[in-house]
Amino acid sequence: MDTQREPHAVSLKGETFSCTLCANNERPNDTRRKVLTVNIDAEMQAPTQTLPLDLSSSEGESTNSDLDSGGSLQKLVRFDLKEEGNHVLAVSVTYTELRPDNGGDFKERTRTFRKLYQFVAAPCLSVRTKVSDFPLRGIDSEYKAKVKHLSVVMEAQLENMADGPITLEEIGFSPKDSFRTTSIQPDDQGQEYPFLQPRDVTQVAFVIKQLPRPPAETTKDGRIILGQLKIQWRTSMGDPGFLTTGWLTTRNKP
Repeated sequence: MDTQREPHAVSLKGETFSCTLCANNERPNDTRRKVLTVNIDAEMQAPTQTLPLDLSSSEGESTNSDLDSGGSLQKLVRFDLKEEGNHVLAVSVTYTELRPDNGGDFKERTRTFRKLYQFVAAPCLSVRTKVSDFPLRGIDSEYKAKVKHLSVVMEAQLENMADGPITLEEIGFSPKDSFRTTSIQPDDQGQEYPFLQPRDVTQVAFVIKQLPRPPAETTKDGRIILGQLKIQWRTSMGDPGFLTTGWLTTRNKP
């Protein structure tokens, strides 16, 4: 059982882990023994959960799972890395061996083996957020008449934690149904998609205003849930990455 992946590839949170799994029949050519119905299963053991993986075949790869001597069954793994820390790719291979017994009759025997491949997902983008009250000056009449509705500014500082440069392609805030949001473009940020070298930092901000209805959702301790920050980028090699924060809330109870 082999994996085909760059030997020194760095796995980063927000990017897609991919590799090829190969089950090879390495027995010498022996017409008396056959390897039939080879099956590969895999799961990803992330820091907080274990998920079964949907494996796909390479383009043009035969779907025949019987392997002659020197034959190989290949499956592709793709997994979006959403957590930092240790990950384990657990791979199980099951096959049926057809071999003659002492009397010359062929008998089937099912065999299974399992291999573990461990790697670490490092952070690619560090996100630090701050929520503060927004002054009510300049708010339209609807909001002046309803000052009890929440109006805040959410600021986010993004830092490239990877070893190589990245280009930010999209930065957006997805609000809960109770809010509307407007992006604030910093005056000194001239380019639409910032290019960040390692340890470079950029900032974004959004004005978040509560609508008269529906009622805002709250956490168990009474904080109002505003929404999620969503970011997309590409590495210098063109590999895509994405990150969605957890639910962002007000600092204090309303």
